[in-house]
Amino acid sequence: MQVTGFDDRLGTGYVLSTGDHAGEDVPGSRTVEYGGVTIRATEGLAVMLEDALAHRPTTRLEWGGPEVPLTLDDTTLLAWLQQDVGGIVTVAE
Repeated sequence: MQVTGFDDRLGTGYVLSTGDHAGEDVPGSRTVEYGGVTIRATEGLAVMLEDALAHRPTTRLEWGGPEVPLTLDDTTLLAWLQQDVGGIVTVAE
């Protein structure tokens, strides 16, 4: 999966890649590893994700839903981007 978006709080765009897309080198990106899964994200998003995994490793899968553990699976990452980062523009499988 490859996600592009915009973080209104930081005023920056981002790219997050998982699965086969994580192996593709996107300029200004780096890998994040957690729980045996590797993803690739642009630098600012990678820092935010690492901070969340270290200090607030939960997210909500939907608005007002219960908190679930933050993992690097596609469903949970999309929820984290929507609920905690905001601004998803495109999602490609």
